[in-house]
Amino acid sequence: MKQMVMVVDQTINEALRLGTPIAAIELMIPLLKKYSIETVDVSLHHLQRSGTSLEQSLLLPLLRCKTHSSLEEIAEAKQMGFTRLIITWCHQPLHPSMDQLADALAAAQEFAQEVYVCIENAAELSTSELTLYWSLLVRYQVKRLIYQDIGSALEPFGVYRKLEKLQRTIPCPMEFHGHNAYGLASANSLAALRSGVQYVAAAVSGVGSPNHAAMEEVLMVVKHLWKQEQMPSGISLTADCIQILSYMGVQLPVDKALIGRDVFAHESGIHVDGITKNPLLYEVIEPEEVGQTRQLVIGKHSGTASLRIKFLQWNLDLSQTEALHMLEKVRRIASMQKSPLSDLQLHQLYWHRDELQNSQIS
Repeated sequence: MKQMVMVVDQTINEALRLGTPIAAIELMIPLLKKYSIETVDVSLHHLQRSGTSLEQSLLLPLLRCKTHSSLEEIAEAKQMGFTRLIITWCHQPLHPSMDQLADALAAAQEFAQEVYVCIENAAELSTSELTLYWSLLVRYQVKRLIYQDIGSALEPFGVYRKLEKLQRTIPCPMEFHGHNAYGLASANSLAALRSGVQYVAAAVSGVGSPNHAAMEEVLMVVKHLWKQEQMPSGISLTADCIQILSYMGVQLPVDKALIGRDVFAHESGIHVDGITKNPLLYEVIEPEEVGQTRQLVIGKHSGTASLRIKFLQWNLDLSQTEALHMLEKVRRIASMQKSPLSDLQLHQLYWHRDELQNSQIS
């Protein structure tokens, strides 16, 4: 993979759907731009519903406005100052007339600098049905066709096969916009990129309704597995994603891949022992690369090796005998409180370890 990979943001659109204030959205944009996000899709419907006004906003050049093939909606997008317009369309096999789409494209072409067509159910159509649109793409100088899989109908092999075939004949570049009903959106987006598509839709942590590919997953796979050096640094990725989601009132799941709090946490004794010898046994990347740190959790599944390594991180030495005595107490406390021990509890056990050992002997 040598081509540049471009992510089209869907996070802001979800923020609008959730009613996030424009002031908070403006704070989200610089964080997204750290990850080479240069295009942000927003739905006219969400803008109208939220009452957000963008006429004077500095965000406008970044935004592409999504409208239906309604002349009224297109006129409103024009009035709001948009110059980049996506006409969304759902192909109806029993009523394949494209006159309404052609009228919408003609109206958009009168003022928009960039016009895109998004076929929402493209994944459910045959190649012959999609090629019916090629002449419209040429006639109205459509910048890119957005191939959307709104029903999560595809898997990665299907995405690659279909997009690779379409790109042999389509008269303009394509984008891919996948969804995540079966947890395949990120994999499908990578398959689209592998087929030669350069632009894919994604959102921070995959947020959306329906959900999207996760921006952080796509970027880190491209950087690590495909060795693309132009990908931005991820050292503040976790903090940035949490910050963006907090503006939207969305809580990040603790087990979210790459950026979840517990992704780099290890409790089991054999895991902790193994990971200190070779981190690649249980971690695909170093936690610091996405702004995280490895956490050794001490609880009922821990072993003596975990305890000794945990205290060694604090420059506190613990002998094997002391660790054995302490482990029994650790497991008892963890079972009683139904959670791992806090650092404070561990320190208390450490500084009272002699009393603990004597009481167990007696």
